[in-house]
Amino acid sequence: MSGCLSDRALARVQAELGTAGEQQHLAGCEACAGRYRMMRREMHLITEVLRETPEPVIRHAFGSRRRWLPAMVGLSAVAVGLLIWVEVVVWRAVTPVPPTMQPQEVAAILSDVSASLFSVNGDPPRTTTPDEPPQSLEAMAAEVDGTLTGGDR
Repeated sequence: MSGCLSDRALARVQAELGTAGEQQHLAGCEACAGRYRMMRREMHLITEVLRETPEPVIRHAFGSRRRWLPAMVGLSAVAVGLLIWVEVVVWRAVTPVPPTMQPQEVAAILSDVSASLFSVNGDPPRTTTPDEPPQSLEAMAAEVDGTLTGGDR
């Protein structure tokens, strides 16, 4: 069988791509002719199976996703609850509460804001010097009332 055709050469002859020498050898060699007939039967069988067998049906994996949906919803709810608990209980206990502003600080801020809002040139004169403490809310209210009613301070 050393001078016989290889399987690759037989496949070329089967596909009608063999050379004239390969076809002449096949016609004269009984061993190669037997292998060629077996190859043709196998190809015929493969062709019939491919023709007769229906194509496989692709099933979508929606069923498996639906099976896990309640578990995912439950775990999501637990995660949200855990985040809310951490925010309310743990994080607030660790974060210090900022101190509230003193009334004098509020009065100074409100004085600066109202002076800026009602100034003519945009740069109001300071009513207090840096050494002098800001007025109390009651004193500022009395000053505004006096200015509006035309009375003395």
